[in-house]
Amino acid sequence: MAGVKGRSGGARAGAGRKKNPENAGAEYSPTTAGLSPLEALEIFMNDPEVPVALRLKAAGLAAPFRHKKMGEGGKADAGKAAADEASAGKYATRRAPGSAAKH
Repeated sequence: MAGVKGRSGGARAGAGRKKNPENAGAEYSPTTAGLSPLEALEIFMNDPEVPVALRLKAAGLAAPFRHKKMGEGGKADAGKAAADEASAGKYATRRAPGSAAKH
């Protein structure tokens, strides 16, 4: 058939991406009118009628908004805090001799 005009290309039976059986029931939708997206995710997460795969996905999406990472400050903040701690006490910056109270 190669080289025959009009006979190549087009839709083929069975071609394309297959449906994922794990997402069966993903079309379930309880009423979420008037709720924030986080509240809606929590409803999905705690509803026993929702399929387990969808409940786990909702829990994963809601987790970053409820629980912050331990190192949320970042490297720069940690370095500054360590420098501030090291420069305190014995190694603190002293005042200049001439800046004392004048007579």
